[in-house]
Amino acid sequence: MNTEMKRILLVEDNPGDVRLLIEMLHENGKNSFSVDHVSRIDHALGMLVNTEFDLLLLDLSLPDGSGLGTVQRIAGAAPHLPIIILTGLEDDRLAIESVQAGAQDYLVKGQANGAMLIRTMNHGIERKKMEERIHFLAHHDSLTHLPNRELFQDRLTTSISRSKRNHQRASDQWKIAVMMVDLDHFKMVNDTLGHLQGDLLLKDVANRLQNAIRQSDTVARMGGDEFMLIFENVTGQEDAEVLGKKIQDIFAPSFLINDLEYHITASIGIGLYPEDGEDFETLIRAADVAMYRAKLERNRFCLFGGS
Repeated sequence: MNTEMKRILLVEDNPGDVRLLIEMLHENGKNSFSVDHVSRIDHALGMLVNTEFDLLLLDLSLPDGSGLGTVQRIAGAAPHLPIIILTGLEDDRLAIESVQAGAQDYLVKGQANGAMLIRTMNHGIERKKMEERIHFLAHHDSLTHLPNRELFQDRLTTSISRSKRNHQRASDQWKIAVMMVDLDHFKMVNDTLGHLQGDLLLKDVANRLQNAIRQSDTVARMGGDEFMLIFENVTGQEDAEVLGKKIQDIFAPSFLINDLEYHITASIGIGLYPEDGEDFETLIRAADVAMYRAKLERNRFCLFGGS
């Protein structure tokens, strides 16, 4: 068990319950917990902006919020924070709904002793870590740890929705560039040097792509030697061409893997929202067509709507 001091945020408005919970933690926790206390949801949300906590103990009946709405507000503001519900209601339905809303566990006040409280807290922390690990594996490529196709689709769909909303509020519409990057002659690496070297090369390519984009952009591995990128706030074809050249240039330096030097290039296709498509499938198809056009000569980029 990790004995490092854990920082707990207790959100409870009953002074007697606060005193009892802190006493139980200090008496049974062997000084492994530090507790910050607030009595309102708004105060908790304010603390979560600037302070990192390991776990939150949350009363479901507070002056500025009650019931599942309190869980949803906290989970929305701090999605990575484990939450243990504290309630005076022995209600199995509420327990299930609380967990469904984002909590890790549920304790009825007056029924939990110190040992049970600490055990539940520790299990809640570990359960949250496991949930996040499972979620990560479901949405990321196992080799490169980049987003996979499912997460890429979700992000592109979100980008399109955001662009549509922005267009309704402004006279100029920011575009989105969707880029497909396919490595040239990658099969030869696997066939001649083995899949282990090929995997290491893919990981290095993934790192270079990540380092070439802004934090607001996305790079994903779609499978094999194919990568996809999303660039938001693109002004038009000229801006997209600059991005294509930038990504093409990351392949200019050789890759050094296990003392072996590789020179590899990529064929890149670019589709623009909204002129080349207004949904995920159409934009992916546009980028794919442009990439295959680039593949005819290799080591170049093509826009779907360009030459």
